[in-house]
Amino acid sequence: MSPLGQGMAAFMGVLPPVLPPHPPPLSPLSPSPISTQVALAALATFAAMYAAASLLGLRLGGKRPVWLVDLACFTPPARLRVHRDLIIEAMKARGLFTPENIEFQEKILERSGLGDATGLSDAILRMKDGDIKTTLKDAMDETEMVLYDIVETLLRQTAVDPADIDVVITSCSCFAPTPSMAAMLVNRFKMRRDVLTYSMAGMGCSSSLVCIDLAKHLLQALPNKRVLVVNHENITNNWYVGNDRSMLVVNCLFRLGGAAALMSNRAADAKAAKYELTHTVRTHLGCEDDAFGCMGNGEDKDGVMGVFLRKNVVAVAGRALKANITRLAPMVLPWSELVKCARDKSYAPDFKAAFNHFLLHTGGRGVIDELEAALNLSPALAQPSKDTLERFGNTSAASTWYILANLEHAGSVKKGDKIWQLGFGGGFKCNSAVWRARRNVHQAHDCWQPYE
Repeated sequence: MSPLGQGMAAFMGVLPPVLPPHPPPLSPLSPSPISTQVALAALATFAAMYAAASLLGLRLGGKRPVWLVDLACFTPPARLRVHRDLIIEAMKARGLFTPENIEFQEKILERSGLGDATGLSDAILRMKDGDIKTTLKDAMDETEMVLYDIVETLLRQTAVDPADIDVVITSCSCFAPTPSMAAMLVNRFKMRRDVLTYSMAGMGCSSSLVCIDLAKHLLQALPNKRVLVVNHENITNNWYVGNDRSMLVVNCLFRLGGAAALMSNRAADAKAAKYELTHTVRTHLGCEDDAFGCMGNGEDKDGVMGVFLRKNVVAVAGRALKANITRLAPMVLPWSELVKCARDKSYAPDFKAAFNHFLLHTGGRGVIDELEAALNLSPALAQPSKDTLERFGNTSAASTWYILANLEHAGSVKKGDKIWQLGFGGGFKCNSAVWRARRNVHQAHDCWQPYE
């Protein structure tokens, strides 16, 4: 069994005993007609209170709703879409890699699950023979192209004025310019002077989930707010031109992309909102040295910068997944599954009983295959993630948004559907968000239109 599968298997039997092994027995006393009327009156009162709270943008217990209004994903322009064979030919022509490492990268590309139209940046594609680095301006050009496009698209889709954005949260793991990406958006779209901004760096491929969790806490604490979440990874700044194999993997998997999402608790957005956030669970294994050091950025022995992935990263991901779903399971699994877990410690809970759709981190074809097996998913449930990897490659934190856009484009999301958004990132982190569809969603997304 693979390390990730072992991590899932280790989850069996560790479900915390938050619930009794049997549902509580019904009262042996039958209600009298009067008590029935009282109960019905109480129920009607409760329903009226719930309706009033909903109109005020509140939930009983004081928590405000957290809605996802809409999202937009970057579509690489035709000039930047590259066939895998052309990538290998360019690597050979530039003379930067040894023949053995050319062959190594070719094998990874063949097995990666990436298609023949994933995007690279202008700076990477125009690198000349012998070039060993790109410039800060090159990286800024990529980031501006992606960020401005997706935010402009999202604002147009939602008919939201930039002045009506209250909070901006951005994430980019390995590129942190000054002024920040959030400040770049405030300047570009001329947002208000009192807009709150947060720019996250170093959070890895699961930073979209970290942003969602931060937005959740802000929206539950502050009334009548809109939050713009923007996730992007700069590949120009991370392109590796050395010969350390632990760093060459990144060249083969990571591709151009980005996504923006509008979250809100404004009553005015209730009708338009597609989803409601019901749970977030964040797991951090940074206290464990092997987990902390299994991936990151640094220099190779020749001083060339890159992002490394250690051989133990899959085993660490399995541990992180186990820890995350141990906390998530009691929140989402139906009674029937919880009872089975309580009665039989060897029972593997069926998460298909809790979720209709799975947004699986597109770290590579092997990662998706392992998650599909570990969670006992049908091929159809894993296919949207595989399609996203094939079309866009690993777009880091934005990848799960592309999967959701895929589902919307196909009209697969129905009212009441529950969606599990799952990501892994350096540190090491495994993070989850659970969404409930508020209506049927069938929306065309440019990024999923057929390429000409």
